Amino acid sequence: MKNKIIKPKINQTTYFINEEFEYNIDNKEFDQNNIINLDSITLNSCIFNNIDFSNMDFNNIELLDCIFNNCDLSNKSFDKNGIIRCEFNNCKLLGISFDNASLKNVIFNNCILRYSNFYESKLENILFNESNLDEGYFQELNIKNIILDKCSLKKFSFLNTKHEIIDLSNCIIDDINFDLISLKNIKVDTFKAAILSRYLGIIVSD
Repeated sequence: MKNKIIKPKINQTTYFINEEFEYNIDNKEFDQNNIINLDSITLNSCIFNNIDFSNMDFNNIELLDCIFNNCDLSNKSFDKNGIIRCEFNNCKLLGISFDNASLKNVIFNNCILRYSNFYESKLENILFNESNLDEGYFQELNIKNIILDKCSLKKFSFLNTKHEIIDLSNCIIDDINFDLISLKNIKVDTFKAAILSRYLGIIVSD
């Protein structure tokens, strides 16, 4: 990996992402008992433990130096928002949307990201570790330095996205969908190369 991913700096942040937001919350730890509805806010140096956000407002949020542990953020939207130096550990993120979002130094560790939407997003220094991204998609992205390590990418779509080398050698890529632009600089093992050759119109004999 060319650039080391910078982890959250809890209790060290001194600036906010978006000064137009109504307010911010700094240096607070939340669980299911003290969580509040969150809307149009910058969350700065916060920790979230074991929270189900499914019935809560969680809209127009920007995150800086935050950690989510064992949380359910399914179908939540971070469209057009920023996420910087954050971790999502063992989280359920089904159908989460990052349309036109900006993510930098973000770690997804053992997360469920099925049906996730990364459209026209900016991704820099991102790690997806042992996570499920089945039937999600990357489309028209600005990518710089991402790692997909031991992830499931079944029926995943990777479209119209130029990128540096992305190693999928230890990922599951059954029925993955590429166009020719996105296929360039994808690194795989010999077996997966035979699978991906169909995008070049190559027929591999036994």
